[in-house]
Formats: sequence, C-alpha cells, structure tokens
Amino acid sequence: MDLNLLRLLPILAREKNVTRAARKANLSQSAFSHALNRLREQLNDQVFVRTRNGMEPTPYAASIIPVVERAMETLKVATLGAQPFDPATTAHTFYVGAVDYFEFMCMPILTARFKENAPNVRLSVDILSETIKLDRVEMGQLDAFIGVDSLQHIPHYFNRHRLISDHFVAIAAKERTDLPQQLKMQHLASEPQIHLPAVSSGADHIDRWLLAQHMYRPLASVVQSYAVGGRVAVASGYLMCVPYRIARELEQMLPLRVLDLPAGSPSYDLELLTHSLYDHQPALHWLISELKAINLD
Repeated sequence: MDLNLLRLLPILAREKNVTRAARKANLSQSAFSHALNRLREQLNDQVFVRTRNGMEPTPYAASIIPVVERAMETLKVATLGAQPFDPATTAHTFYVGAVDYFEFMCMPILTARFKENAPNVRLSVDILSETIKLDRVEMGQLDAFIGVDSLQHIPHYFNRHRLISDHFVAIAAKERTDLPQQLKMQHLASEPQIHLPAVSSGADHIDRWLLAQHMYRPLASVVQSYAVGGRVAVASGYLMCVPYRIARELEQMLPLRVLDLPAGSPSYDLELLTHSLYDHQPALHWLISELKAINLD
C-alpha cells in the first residue's frame, strides 16, 4: 500500500469533485485520477462513485476515511519535532544530580529566578552517588549531572559544560585564635580535620594535593553536607577545608574563622554533564543556559 495515496481519500470526501480535490492536493487532475485508480486497485474497491451530489465514498471508503484522518493527524504531530519550551508558561520539573556545593550555593539563586521568570518550573536535586547519577542521566531519568571536574571518569558521549570555579580555604571555630590567618603545610598534616567527600569514590582535591607532597592529613570526622561540617567545626575545634564561597556563607551563619591555605592549593571546579542522546530537547537547552548564567560573585 502506498500510504501517500490514502491522504487523498479525506480530500475527495470533502470536495466531492476531482478537479477541486486535485487542486487541494497540489496535483494535476490527471495525476489525481491516476492515483484514484491505483487506490481502487490496491483496496479492491471502487472507493468513490460519481452521483448527482458529486463523488461519494463507497461504504468501505467511508469506514476507513476517519481512520486515515486520525492517522494523518498523528503523523503530523509526530513529525513536528521537539516543541518549543516557554519557561513563562510551561509546567516542567527538571531532575538534576548534583554535589553539595551546587545545592548549597546555587539552589537559592535558581529558585528565586524561577519564581520570577519560570513560575511553573521546578528543580529537583538528587544526591545519589556519581555512578548512579551518570547512569540515570544516560537512561533519561536525570536531565543533567553537576559534578566535580578532574575527580571522576566521564564517558565521551557526555557533553561537558564548565560552570563554576572556586578555590579552597579552611574554616575553624572563632575560638581557635592559635591558628595563623594563613596555614602552613604542617597545620594540614597535624590538625584533626572534618572531611566532606567530593565524590563517592573518596577521591578528594586536598588529599591528592597532599599526597603529591608525600603528606597526609588526620581525618577526625566525615560529614555529608557543608552546613553540618560547619557546625561540627564550631563544636569540635577541628579544621575543615571547603571552597571559599562556602566558607564565606558559613562564616555569616556560624562563629567561624576563614583561613587561607598554603600556596599551591587546588582549585574547585564544577561542570555540568548532559547526555548527547537528549541534548536536542529545547527544555534542556533552556536549563543549560540558566545554569551557565549563575553568578556567585
């Protein structure tokens, strides 16, 4: 069956005249008549018969014309491509895997921006391990993953977008007046510290930096969020190495000091990971642009 012929059935049923139907179908009258004869052969039915009221469908043709019309409409919708995304009116929930830095620093900014410009858009943050997050991005269960650059292997079919750069400092309880404003390497190697794993594998910027110099730091406590780490630092007097912007926020919330690390300390870089299988979606394009527009300074 030549499906292109079927589209002629509803046209002729409406026009009841071959000449007018041919014009509607952008065909010559002879081409339309030839197509009608092919339909009769393929369907083994007269399909249309000339009457005093014009060309009328046979009972069989009349029964299949609604089916053809629904199928043509379905195909039309299916081949329109991805629908445009209007954040001002569209209701949509984005699911994003992210590290604690993003949730702590960026979620307040994004939530306020969405309230103003995209009132029906929601952002849900997933805090599972990096491997699970990447798998879920590939399966389409997460729209994107925001992770720490250089600490994990990223397959080539993920697209990488640099988001935020920061640098490390240390926080300590204000009562730790014995510590200098700029710490020395021996402080990091001797002071008990609070650790928030950057990735679930345990890889960490500070540990790698110290290991390159054949040094280790004593970890006294492991936490899962910067807010908890700040409270533990106040209660225990332990040091905690955190990105500078996090330290600045915690300093306003808790009785903490922000201390500089020795020269050569590593940077903290966040990147947005999306999958090439889904990157064509207009909604995801919008989300990427919103994330890349975040300004923390």
